[in-house]
Amino acid sequence: MVKFEMDANTFWKNFSLGKELDIAGSFVFNGLKAFDVMDNFSQEDEIFEFFYNISVGIERLAKIVVILIEHNDEIDQDKFEKSLITHNHLDLMRRISTRYNCGFSNLHNEFLALLSNFYKTMRYDRYILNNIQFHDKERSSLIKFLEKHLAVEIEYMDIFVTSNEWRFKRFIGKIVGKICEVFYGLVKIEAELQNIYTYELRTESKASAIFLSKKYNFYDDQIVWKEIVIFLMNTHDSSGILDFIREIDPLNFDPELVNQYIDVFNSDLKKHNYIYEVDEYYQELENKKERMNKLELLGDSKVFFNYREKNIEDD
Repeated sequence: MVKFEMDANTFWKNFSLGKELDIAGSFVFNGLKAFDVMDNFSQEDEIFEFFYNISVGIERLAKIVVILIEHNDEIDQDKFEKSLITHNHLDLMRRISTRYNCGFSNLHNEFLALLSNFYKTMRYDRYILNNIQFHDKERSSLIKFLEKHLAVEIEYMDIFVTSNEWRFKRFIGKIVGKICEVFYGLVKIEAELQNIYTYELRTESKASAIFLSKKYNFYDDQIVWKEIVIFLMNTHDSSGILDFIREIDPLNFDPELVNQYIDVFNSDLKKHNYIYEVDEYYQELENKKERMNKLELLGDSKVFFNYREKNIEDD
Protein backbone atom coordinates (compact mmCIF):
# COMPACT_ATOMS: atom_id res chain seq x y z
CA MET A 1 0.00 0.00 0.00
CA VAL A 2 1.40 3.38 -1.09
CA LYS A 3 1.32 6.02 1.64
CA PHE A 4 0.68 9.53 0.37
CA GLU A 5 2.31 12.29 2.37
CA MET A 6 1.34 15.92 1.84
CA ASP A 7 3.86 18.67 2.58
CA ALA A 8 2.87 21.63 4.76
CA ASN A 9 2.50 24.09 1.86
CA THR A 10 0.21 21.79 -0.07
CA PHE A 11 -1.85 20.97 3.02
CA TRP A 12 -2.21 24.70 3.72
CA LYS A 13 -3.42 25.52 0.23
CA ASN A 14 -5.60 22.45 -0.11
CA PHE A 15 -7.36 22.27 3.26
CA SER A 16 -6.87 25.53 5.15
CA LEU A 17 -7.67 27.67 2.13
CA GLY A 18 -10.52 25.32 1.25
CA LYS A 19 -12.09 26.07 4.61
CA GLU A 20 -11.44 29.78 4.02
CA LEU A 21 -13.41 29.47 0.79
CA ASP A 22 -16.36 28.13 2.79
CA ILE A 23 -16.04 31.03 5.22
CA ALA A 24 -15.78 33.63 2.44
CA GLY A 25 -18.88 32.25 0.73
CA SER A 26 -20.82 32.31 3.99
CA PHE A 27 -19.99 35.98 4.53
CA VAL A 28 -21.06 36.86 0.99
CA PHE A 29 -24.30 34.89 1.37
CA ASN A 30 -25.08 36.60 4.67
CA GLY A 31 -24.33 40.01 3.21
CA LEU A 32 -26.65 39.52 0.24
CA LYS A 33 -29.34 38.19 2.57
CA ALA A 34 -28.93 41.25 4.81
CA PHE A 35 -29.50 43.45 1.78
CA ASP A 36 -32.47 41.37 0.65
CA VAL A 37 -34.40 41.74 3.92
CA MET A 38 -33.93 45.51 4.14
CA ASP A 39 -37.29 47.20 3.65
CA ASN A 40 -35.67 50.54 2.80
CA PHE A 41 -32.42 52.46 3.26
CA SER A 42 -33.24 54.35 6.45
CA GLN A 43 -31.52 52.09 8.98
CA GLU A 44 -27.75 52.45 9.30
CA ASP A 45 -27.30 49.19 11.21
CA GLU A 46 -28.88 47.18 8.38
CA ILE A 47 -26.63 48.79 5.77
CA PHE A 48 -23.62 48.25 8.03
CA GLU A 49 -24.46 44.53 8.25
CA PHE A 50 -24.61 44.31 4.45
CA PHE A 51 -21.30 46.12 3.94
CA TYR A 52 -19.49 44.26 6.70
CA ASN A 53 -20.37 40.79 5.46
CA ILE A 54 -19.75 41.53 1.79
CA SER A 55 -16.44 43.31 2.43
CA VAL A 56 -15.11 40.50 4.63
CA GLY A 57 -16.30 37.78 2.26
CA ILE A 58 -14.79 39.29 -0.88
CA GLU A 59 -11.56 40.21 0.92
CA ARG A 60 -11.06 36.65 2.15
CA LEU A 61 -11.90 35.27 -1.28
CA ALA A 62 -9.38 37.59 -2.96
CA LYS A 63 -6.67 36.59 -0.47
CA ILE A 64 -7.15 32.93 -1.37
CA VAL A 65 -6.47 33.82 -5.00
CA VAL A 66 -3.41 35.90 -4.05
CA ILE A 67 -1.92 33.04 -2.03
CA LEU A 68 -2.47 30.52 -4.81
CA ILE A 69 -0.89 32.88 -7.33
CA GLU A 70 2.06 34.31 -5.41
CA HIS A 71 3.15 31.69 -2.90
CA ASN A 72 6.03 29.33 -3.63
CA ASP A 73 8.80 27.50 -1.77
CA GLU A 74 11.34 30.30 -2.26
CA ILE A 75 9.18 33.11 -0.86
CA ASP A 76 9.88 34.82 2.48
CA GLN A 77 6.97 33.35 4.45
CA ASP A 78 6.87 35.97 7.20
CA LYS A 79 7.02 38.86 4.75
CA PHE A 80 4.39 37.26 2.56
CA GLU A 81 1.99 36.65 5.44
CA LYS A 82 2.39 40.25 6.61
CA SER A 83 1.50 41.42 3.10
CA LEU A 84 -1.87 39.72 3.54
CA ILE A 85 -2.72 41.89 6.53
CA THR A 86 -4.64 44.39 4.43
CA HIS A 87 -8.22 45.45 3.92
CA ASN A 88 -7.60 47.10 0.57
CA HIS A 89 -9.76 45.25 -1.94
CA LEU A 90 -8.35 47.17 -4.90
CA ASP A 91 -4.77 46.38 -3.85
CA LEU A 92 -5.61 42.69 -3.65
CA MET A 93 -7.19 42.88 -7.08
CA ARG A 94 -4.07 44.57 -8.50
CA ARG A 95 -1.93 41.73 -7.15
CA ILE A 96 -4.24 39.25 -8.84
CA SER A 97 -4.15 41.29 -12.05
CA THR A 98 -0.40 40.76 -12.39
CA ARG A 99 -1.27 37.29 -13.67
CA TYR A 100 -4.92 37.42 -14.70
CA ASN A 101 -7.18 39.96 -16.32
CA CYS A 102 -10.18 40.05 -14.01
CA GLY A 103 -12.27 41.86 -16.61
CA PHE A 104 -13.93 44.16 -14.08
CA SER A 105 -15.60 47.33 -15.30
CA ASN A 106 -15.40 50.73 -13.61
CA LEU A 107 -18.61 49.77 -11.81
CA HIS A 108 -16.99 46.76 -10.14
CA ASN A 109 -13.83 48.68 -9.31
CA GLU A 110 -15.91 51.45 -7.75
CA PHE A 111 -17.78 48.91 -5.64
CA LEU A 112 -14.50 47.32 -4.50
CA ALA A 113 -13.23 50.79 -3.56
CA LEU A 114 -16.45 51.35 -1.60
CA LEU A 115 -15.87 48.11 0.31
CA SER A 116 -12.28 49.10 1.07
CA ASN A 117 -13.32 52.51 2.30
CA PHE A 118 -16.01 51.01 4.50
CA TYR A 119 -13.76 48.41 6.08
CA LYS A 120 -10.76 50.69 6.64
CA THR A 121 -12.54 53.83 7.86
CA MET A 122 -16.35 53.92 7.89
CA ARG A 123 -16.85 51.07 10.32
CA TYR A 124 -14.85 52.93 12.98
CA ASP A 125 -16.18 56.45 12.41
CA ARG A 126 -18.78 56.37 15.18
CA TYR A 127 -16.03 55.75 17.73
CA ILE A 128 -14.52 59.16 16.87
CA LEU A 129 -15.97 62.23 18.57
CA ASN A 130 -15.07 64.62 15.75
CA ASN A 131 -17.10 62.55 13.28
CA ILE A 132 -20.45 62.87 15.03
CA GLN A 133 -21.86 64.94 12.16
CA PHE A 134 -20.90 62.17 9.72
CA HIS A 135 -22.42 59.25 11.62
CA ASP A 136 -24.05 57.62 8.58
CA LYS A 137 -21.25 57.41 6.01
CA GLU A 138 -22.08 53.85 5.00
CA ARG A 139 -25.68 54.79 4.33
CA SER A 140 -24.88 57.94 2.36
CA SER A 141 -22.17 56.08 0.39
CA LEU A 142 -24.51 53.26 -0.56
CA ILE A 143 -27.29 55.65 -1.55
CA LYS A 144 -24.94 57.74 -3.70
CA PHE A 145 -23.68 54.59 -5.38
CA LEU A 146 -27.20 53.37 -6.17
CA GLU A 147 -28.44 56.78 -7.27
CA LYS A 148 -25.46 57.25 -9.58
CA HIS A 149 -25.69 53.93 -11.38
CA LEU A 150 -29.46 53.45 -11.42
CA ALA A 151 -30.38 57.07 -12.09
CA VAL A 152 -32.84 57.22 -9.19
CA GLU A 153 -33.45 59.42 -6.20
CA ILE A 154 -33.63 57.57 -2.90
CA GLU A 155 -35.53 59.04 0.05
CA TYR A 156 -34.70 57.76 3.51
CA MET A 157 -35.55 60.57 5.92
CA ASP A 158 -39.14 61.46 5.07
CA ILE A 159 -42.35 59.56 5.80
CA PHE A 160 -42.44 58.23 2.25
CA VAL A 161 -39.09 56.45 2.15
CA THR A 162 -37.87 54.62 -0.95
CA SER A 163 -38.50 50.89 -0.71
CA ASN A 164 -35.70 48.44 -1.32
CA GLU A 165 -37.19 47.21 -4.56
CA TRP A 166 -36.23 44.28 -6.74
CA ARG A 167 -34.17 46.51 -9.07
CA PHE A 168 -31.83 47.41 -6.19
CA LYS A 169 -31.48 43.79 -5.08
CA ARG A 170 -30.84 42.58 -8.63
CA PHE A 171 -28.27 45.34 -9.23
CA ILE A 172 -26.27 44.62 -6.07
CA GLY A 173 -26.53 40.88 -6.68
CA LYS A 174 -25.11 41.21 -10.19
CA ILE A 175 -22.14 43.27 -9.00
CA VAL A 176 -21.26 40.99 -6.10
CA GLY A 177 -21.94 37.95 -8.26
CA LYS A 178 -19.55 39.06 -10.99
CA ILE A 179 -16.73 39.65 -8.51
CA CYS A 180 -17.31 36.30 -6.80
CA GLU A 181 -17.60 34.44 -10.09
CA VAL A 182 -14.27 35.81 -11.34
CA PHE A 183 -12.35 35.21 -8.11
CA TYR A 184 -13.77 31.72 -7.59
CA GLY A 185 -12.95 30.88 -11.19
CA LEU A 186 -9.35 31.84 -10.55
CA VAL A 187 -9.27 29.70 -7.40
CA LYS A 188 -10.38 26.76 -9.52
CA ILE A 189 -7.85 27.46 -12.28
CA GLU A 190 -4.92 27.79 -9.88
CA ALA A 191 -5.94 24.78 -7.80
CA GLU A 192 -6.15 22.58 -10.89
CA LEU A 193 -2.74 23.81 -12.06
CA GLN A 194 -1.29 22.86 -8.67
CA ASN A 195 -3.19 19.56 -8.53
CA ILE A 196 -5.06 20.47 -5.35
CA TYR A 197 -8.76 20.74 -4.54
CA THR A 198 -9.14 24.10 -2.83
CA TYR A 199 -12.21 24.86 -4.96
CA GLU A 200 -14.25 21.89 -3.69
CA LEU A 201 -17.20 22.89 -1.53
CA ARG A 202 -19.55 21.18 0.87
CA THR A 203 -22.94 20.62 -0.72
CA GLU A 204 -25.92 22.53 0.67
CA SER A 205 -23.59 25.15 2.18
CA LYS A 206 -23.85 28.90 1.84
CA ALA A 207 -20.56 28.94 -0.08
CA SER A 208 -21.85 26.31 -2.48
CA ALA A 209 -24.95 28.41 -3.11
CA ILE A 210 -22.78 31.43 -3.95
CA PHE A 211 -19.91 29.89 -5.92
CA LEU A 212 -21.54 26.87 -7.56
CA SER A 213 -25.22 27.72 -7.83
CA LYS A 214 -24.39 31.40 -8.43
CA LYS A 215 -27.16 32.52 -6.10
CA TYR A 216 -26.82 36.28 -5.86
CA ASN A 217 -30.38 37.20 -4.90
CA PHE A 218 -33.27 35.57 -3.06
CA TYR A 219 -36.10 36.02 -5.53
CA ASP A 220 -36.53 32.27 -6.06
CA ASP A 221 -36.62 31.72 -2.31
CA GLN A 222 -39.61 34.02 -2.10
CA ILE A 223 -41.40 31.93 -4.71
CA VAL A 224 -40.62 28.67 -2.92
CA TRP A 225 -42.00 29.55 0.51
CA LYS A 226 -45.05 31.28 -0.94
CA GLU A 227 -45.88 28.22 -3.05
CA ILE A 228 -45.49 26.01 0.02
CA VAL A 229 -47.89 28.24 1.97
CA ILE A 230 -50.41 28.05 -0.89
CA PHE A 231 -50.08 24.27 -1.00
CA LEU A 232 -50.58 23.85 2.74
CA MET A 233 -53.60 26.13 2.69
CA ASN A 234 -55.31 24.39 -0.20
CA THR A 235 -54.30 20.75 -0.28
CA HIS A 236 -56.88 18.06 0.49
CA ASP A 237 -54.28 15.31 0.29
CA SER A 238 -53.39 13.21 3.29
CA SER A 239 -50.07 12.08 4.67
CA GLY A 240 -48.64 11.37 8.09
CA ILE A 241 -47.30 14.89 8.54
CA LEU A 242 -50.37 16.62 7.07
CA ASP A 243 -52.70 14.65 9.30
CA PHE A 244 -50.47 15.41 12.29
CA ILE A 245 -50.65 19.14 11.57
CA ARG A 246 -54.43 19.07 11.11
CA GLU A 247 -54.83 17.45 14.51
CA ILE A 248 -53.23 20.50 16.19
CA ASP A 249 -55.82 23.17 16.97
CA PRO A 250 -54.79 26.54 15.47
CA LEU A 251 -54.30 29.61 17.60
CA ASN A 252 -56.79 32.43 17.32
CA PHE A 253 -54.86 34.66 14.92
CA ASP A 254 -56.69 37.50 13.18
CA PRO A 255 -57.66 36.38 9.64
CA GLU A 256 -57.56 40.01 8.47
CA LEU A 257 -53.82 40.10 9.23
CA VAL A 258 -52.85 37.00 7.26
CA ASN A 259 -50.63 38.91 4.82
CA GLN A 260 -48.67 40.40 7.71
CA TYR A 261 -48.37 36.98 9.31
CA ILE A 262 -47.08 35.47 6.07
CA ASP A 263 -44.31 38.06 5.99
CA VAL A 264 -42.65 36.36 8.96
CA PHE A 265 -41.35 33.70 6.58
CA ASN A 266 -39.18 36.39 5.05
CA SER A 267 -37.46 37.70 8.18
CA ASP A 268 -36.38 36.41 11.57
CA LEU A 269 -36.87 39.91 12.96
CA LYS A 270 -40.49 39.94 11.82
CA LYS A 271 -41.06 36.60 13.52
CA HIS A 272 -39.96 38.31 16.71
CA ASN A 273 -42.76 40.88 16.32
CA TYR A 274 -45.38 38.22 16.99
CA ILE A 275 -43.76 36.44 19.94
CA TYR A 276 -45.85 38.37 22.47
CA GLU A 277 -49.06 37.71 20.56
CA VAL A 278 -48.35 33.98 20.49
CA ASP A 279 -47.46 34.08 24.16
CA GLU A 280 -50.85 35.60 24.96
CA TYR A 281 -52.60 32.80 23.09
CA TYR A 282 -50.49 30.28 24.97
CA GLN A 283 -51.79 31.59 28.29
CA GLU A 284 -55.17 30.18 27.29
CA LEU A 285 -53.88 26.68 26.52
CA GLU A 286 -54.61 23.84 28.91
CA ASN A 287 -51.47 21.90 28.03
CA LYS A 288 -48.76 24.15 26.65
CA LYS A 289 -46.02 21.55 27.12
CA GLU A 290 -47.85 18.97 25.01
CA ARG A 291 -48.27 21.51 22.22
CA MET A 292 -44.59 22.51 22.37
CA ASN A 293 -43.57 18.86 22.12
CA LYS A 294 -45.65 18.51 18.97
CA LEU A 295 -44.26 21.69 17.43
CA GLU A 296 -40.70 20.51 17.99
CA LEU A 297 -41.41 17.60 15.65
CA LEU A 298 -42.41 19.88 12.77
CA GLY A 299 -39.52 20.67 10.43
CA ASP A 300 -37.25 18.04 12.00
CA SER A 301 -35.94 16.00 9.06
CA LYS A 302 -35.11 13.11 11.39
CA VAL A 303 -38.77 12.62 12.28
CA PHE A 304 -41.03 10.46 10.12
CA PHE A 305 -44.80 10.46 10.42
CA ASN A 306 -46.76 7.28 9.79
CA TYR A 307 -49.68 7.67 7.43
CA ARG A 308 -52.85 5.91 8.56
CA GLU A 309 -55.22 5.40 5.66
CA LYS A 310 -58.76 6.13 6.76
CA ASN A 311 -61.44 3.48 6.58
CA ILE A 312 -65.08 4.18 5.85
CA GLU A 313 -65.84 3.39 9.48
CA ASP A 314 -63.55 6.26 10.58
CA ASP A 315 -65.89 8.86 8.99
